[in-house]
Amino acid sequence: MTSLHDATILTIGVISDTHGVLLSPIFDIFASVDHILHAGDVQDMRILDELEEIAPVNAVCGNVDFGPTQRLPEKWSGTLAGVKIGMTHGHLLDPSKYNESAARMFQDEKPDIIIHGHSHRAKHETYGKASILNPGAACRPRFRDTPSVALIFLKPGGKFHIEFREIPWRGN
Repeated sequence: MTSLHDATILTIGVISDTHGVLLSPIFDIFASVDHILHAGDVQDMRILDELEEIAPVNAVCGNVDFGPTQRLPEKWSGTLAGVKIGMTHGHLLDPSKYNESAARMFQDEKPDIIIHGHSHRAKHETYGKASILNPGAACRPRFRDTPSVALIFLKPGGKFHIEFREIPWRGN
């Protein structure tokens, strides 16, 4: 039996909607990740600098990030450990049809996993052949949500497993 922490497994930390604050429990949750994907609403570029001290980061622009830049494009796609991943923030998607509009946005790339944020609601659903992942919001609760992030465990042969981690919130 292979352990989730086996050296042949690549662990990706997925985060979204930090809104200018990197909550301290994230450092523990992401301590052993190999790569970090930030699905937008960074709001302060120092967040990406801090995350890059943990692991390499790819990020996309959210609706509060003051427009796309080279460091924060509107969408990102890449392949990690043989798994194709597409990522956008979600503000450009149709909120009544998130999964369908996400799949349409990445129809040329045909990713195995499509990541988005924006709604502040964690989810992992299947649409067609793609897994649609929203890690939830990693900021103080705003919409009766629970702060969370996700971990993707990429296994040999293009297989993967997704887990959510709640971020303890004490208020303020």
